[in-house]
Amino acid sequence: MAQDWKDLLHLRQRVTDQSKAPLVIIPVTLADPAIVEIIGFAGAEAVLLDCEHGMIGPETARSMLAHAAAAGVPAVFRPRSFDAAACRQALDQGAAGVHVPHVDSADQARAVVNACRYSPVGRREMSLGRAVWYQAANISSYVAEANERLLLVVMIESVEGLASVEAIAAVPGIDVIHLGIADLSHAMGLTGQYDHPEVNAAVERVLEVAGSHGVAVGYPTQDPEKVAFWMSRGIRYFEADTPDYLLRETYAQSLSALREVFSSAGRSKSGSTSRN
Repeated sequence: MAQDWKDLLHLRQRVTDQSKAPLVIIPVTLADPAIVEIIGFAGAEAVLLDCEHGMIGPETARSMLAHAAAAGVPAVFRPRSFDAAACRQALDQGAAGVHVPHVDSADQARAVVNACRYSPVGRREMSLGRAVWYQAANISSYVAEANERLLLVVMIESVEGLASVEAIAAVPGIDVIHLGIADLSHAMGLTGQYDHPEVNAAVERVLEVAGSHGVAVGYPTQDPEKVAFWMSRGIRYFEADTPDYLLRETYAQSLSALREVFSSAGRSKSGSTSRN
């Protein structure tokens, strides 16, 4: 029996529920649906289909959404850049939300809302299938509840976006302002200096402004110390490391350990030969 489709569409309430810990979402850049399934089986609360940085096409994204549903994990869609049709297609295929990069103005934020929210909040079009498990009887309840259930995230990654944060946060329908710290620090002339006082001050400003509008804030890290710090400051949405990065680190550590074994064995054999 398939899991109730509503069980996978709850991230908006999850992020705003202050009685729970912040949401950690796992980004996926590798174009293999099995990765999504593995992350879901590992116990992740949500996955992010990162089509901006990964080579994930629409057909693969659809398959990833199906694998996410099979593993019982909500999947959020991140387009290469904002594309209203691509966002609608992902939602129609069962995405639990949309996470849009490089939003620099209130007009851009409103365009995102119009594409992803139904009237009266936005102007999302009616074209459903997988999102309602191919059952016409589900359409009315899906449309009635989608605005309350689906998560809508916009990213500030530039000095222009930072300057417009007040106007962006005031756009109805935005749930999370997520900070693209890598691009933002670069735009500020502080490339890679993620803990620079000016970068941290920018995060604090976004937290203050977004909070005044009832909008949550996201930050990209899974470092326990940084998570603890930014959680204490009010961050409700953390983007973890990507599987490709983690795989590289895991294999590097394993191979290094094996090389040490081989090296130790070689030293031991050499010492034994010299004694003979």
